[in-house]
Amino acid sequence: MLRSRGAILCFLLVTTLLADEPVTVKQIIGSWKCVSATIDGRPLAGDTAGQLRLTMTPDRYKTERGDQVLFDSTYTIDTAKQPAQIDMVGTEGDLKGKVAPGIFKLDGDTLTICYVMPGKERPKAFESEPQSEVFLVTWKRAQ
Repeated sequence: MLRSRGAILCFLLVTTLLADEPVTVKQIIGSWKCVSATIDGRPLAGDTAGQLRLTMTPDRYKTERGDQVLFDSTYTIDTAKQPAQIDMVGTEGDLKGKVAPGIFKLDGDTLTICYVMPGKERPKAFESEPQSEVFLVTWKRAQ
């Protein structure tokens, strides 16, 4: 009985320590499909959200709808902050060289990113209220 309690405690400790490990760039690299999006407090229609794709490489963040590139940028993450932060820097057009600050979290195959356009204050929570100019997007890893 004592051994099984010790094993359970050890398992819980290891699980807790692993759960607190910061997300790495390697974990968010890949293709993602939009599950839901709220912009400025208004949910995006499900069929529109379903057309959105995100591709992340070690240094590039690109959202697309069909063949149309919506946002192309480089990015950096800071997982020492809570919540973890992401800075996306536009690579073309009016957003070239400008930072869109945000926060993100990864839960299994679900990536949630909450951000604002350049010049706005980084969100502090995963929410998009009316007139906040905050984008809250939930992505599922594409299979």
